[in-house]
Amino acid sequence: MKVLHIDASPRTVRSVTRKLTSAFINALRVKHPGLKVTHHDIGHHPPAFISDSWVGAAFAPADHNDPAMKGVLHHSDELTTELMATDLLVIGSPMHNFTVSASLKAWIDQVVRTDMTFKITEAGVEPLLKGKKAIIVTSRGGFVAGTAYDFQEPYLRTILGFIGITDVTFVHAEGVNEGEQARETAMTTAAAKLIELAKGW
Repeated sequence: MKVLHIDASPRTVRSVTRKLTSAFINALRVKHPGLKVTHHDIGHHPPAFISDSWVGAAFAPADHNDPAMKGVLHHSDELTTELMATDLLVIGSPMHNFTVSASLKAWIDQVVRTDMTFKITEAGVEPLLKGKKAIIVTSRGGFVAGTAYDFQEPYLRTILGFIGITDVTFVHAEGVNEGEQARETAMTTAAAKLIELAKGW
């Protein structure tokens, strides 16, 4: 089984999502000793934002042979190919201002690619990534799940579904800024859920 592990937190020692996704991956390794994991720390090393030249290259005709354009898309091609090859996508996503971090949005913009992860047909949009699963581990300072302030889960479900990843499980660690006890409780509860998910994988 191939796993693509994305850490989007800018924090290090105090990161909730880093600790939780790491624990989940370790539990998966126990169940699947031959697990192949590709890890990207986009919280510390974010992908570039898309640019005018990126857009021009991405939407150029397929028969347009321009080496400079291909160079612009080189990193995006690598990231997209990794996603296409994975069986399970694991994302650690802290909530920033009620939604995803800028680094995670930058990664998403690099991999949601026409004719690679989706295509436009006469019948409409056709997702190209099918049969894959995703686990999204979030941390929230307060308690926003199910409220009008949660733009994180709906957005991630929508954009992943747009490219064909519809089997998505969310594990939220909420209230992590409500004091040390609340933080520990949130992490313990989320970790237990992740361990159970790993056991049943």
